[in-house]
Amino acid sequence: MVEKSQTAEVLTQANVSESRPVYEVGFHVAPTVGDDGVASVVAEIKSALGDAEIISEEFPQKMTLAYTIVRSETGKREKSTEAYFGFIKFALGREALPALQEALRANKNVLRYLVIETVREDIQAAPRRAVFASDRLEGETIKKPVEDAPVEKPAEISQEEIDKSLDALVS
Repeated sequence: MVEKSQTAEVLTQANVSESRPVYEVGFHVAPTVGDDGVASVVAEIKSALGDAEIISEEFPQKMTLAYTIVRSETGKREKSTEAYFGFIKFALGREALPALQEALRANKNVLRYLVIETVREDIQAAPRRAVFASDRLEGETIKKPVEDAPVEKPAEISQEEIDKSLDALVS
């Protein structure tokens, strides 16, 4: 009897996690935290997620930014041209999303963040189709190649000549 109720509880939890919307948060961690401090910032972000089901994540890696981010947190303007970028994909109820955004906004080590609603499937694993581009043919219509030499027709051979050739090969 106890076994059936535990199984039902596990199935109920699975249905609840499937019904919650899936989000992804991408974030830039300030370069001033250093390589050692990035893990603690990620731990703070995960704790802000609370009881969210984490589907996938990528630990932040240092990268050069496309533009300089300027902010004044400590009374002076800080300019950042590099940051640690990472993301976490998770399932969470809609009512908990404002609290997560407030926690990210309050974290002084997070330069920028973006929370989007996405799908549960991992789209990175999907095979991508190769696309080739060429500026050599740009603006031109591809035409069927024209054959310069006339095509020769094969010579006609009579049945008697074929039989003689076969007899010569067999004997």
